Amino acid sequence: MILSMIAISYLGVLAIIDAKKRELSWWVLASGGVLAILCAGCLLATREVTFDVLLFGAIPGVLLLVLAVLTKGIGIGDGIVLLEVSSLLLLERTLVAFGLSLMIMGAFSAVLLLLKKVKKELRLPYLPFLWIGSVGALFYCG
Repeated sequence: MILSMIAISYLGVLAIIDAKKRELSWWVLASGGVLAILCAGCLLATREVTFDVLLFGAIPGVLLLVLAVLTKGIGIGDGIVLLEVSSLLLLERTLVAFGLSLMIMGAFSAVLLLLKKVKKELRLPYLPFLWIGSVGALFYCG
């Protein structure tokens, strides 16, 4: 649970940066990578999880990275952050957080489009929605 709270806090900071600047600096992503590696190492050292559990938890982040490279519509930083956070939330919470974030972002976008507040070309920052989805995943998965 402590690692989940670390992930939520990290995501909260990144969500604010993403919402304001619409980009993430590489040093912020690198520091998150170091944090993720250290936390994954702690989980493995205390035998709370096995290596295969960590690998399966990384699947949503890897998929988002692949989509970012193939489509150019998704930021690579979003995939990197999801990959980092997956080592802290593990598979079930990561999948729930990812699914919730996409549903909430889709609903938010649909409302904005229906109210004609934005044009179709608008690019929303993803990390605030991932943060909301991660908080929801904590409540849903425990």
